[in-house]
Amino acid sequence: MSSSKIIVITGASGGLGRALTQLHLKKGDLVIATSRSEHTLEAFAKQLSHPDNLCIYPLDVSSNEAVRQFAAWVHVRFGKCDLLYNNAGTAVFESLVQMRLEELEETLLTNIAGVMYTTRAFLPMMLQENRGHIINIASLAGQVATAKAAVYAASKAAVIRFSEGLRHELADTGVHVTCALPGPIDTPFLERADKTGAYRSKVNSYLLSPDQTATLIYKAVERKRPEVAMPFRLHALSFLYSLLPYKVKQLVAPLINRK
Repeated sequence: MSSSKIIVITGASGGLGRALTQLHLKKGDLVIATSRSEHTLEAFAKQLSHPDNLCIYPLDVSSNEAVRQFAAWVHVRFGKCDLLYNNAGTAVFESLVQMRLEELEETLLTNIAGVMYTTRAFLPMMLQENRGHIINIASLAGQVATAKAAVYAASKAAVIRFSEGLRHELADTGVHVTCALPGPIDTPFLERADKTGAYRSKVNSYLLSPDQTATLIYKAVERKRPEVAMPFRLHALSFLYSLLPYKVKQLVAPLINRK
């Protein structure tokens, strides 16, 4: 067991997390899949064709103590963590004034604090081995914020900057950091974030499949790329928008505020 590559994936029970889990299982890796819902994890595990390579662990990344205990369990049982995917995330596409306080807090705790808690808990064992790879799942929303996504975009922008700073901190170690910036992915995440369904219909031409996204991220990790963004067309548009003068951005704003 100790010779296997040990992969930890948060938010693994659906969407991108599920696709990443399946990809690594097919590669022969041992995957520790976490999610807040133990029931969902158990149902997912029953559907897989590589159950011997999978461990499931119920985890709420917004609880630092729960994350600390989880990392300690991984260290005792497996002795290392080769790849850590900070994938757990949540979103509510709503204006700030209409967003419930608990929705605001859950977004910040899960998307920002959860990434930092988990990274902080697993870094010591990676540094001890002088090897490892941290993959933080951000979003293209972290590059360009739109109406009804101010909180979500801010949380993902924080993940991008956190990844950048962490990369500098670990430059003289064997631990690598990759930040992934996917656009909208065709998963139930969109329905939970926007129950009206309007957002999905407006970004339909940009939708990525979970498997496609997982493969692109995996290739970036293999090459130890610091950052990977997808799809290219949406990434290019986001970059160009960020370069526009403010007055031009005001003219373009109706085209990007689609939530």
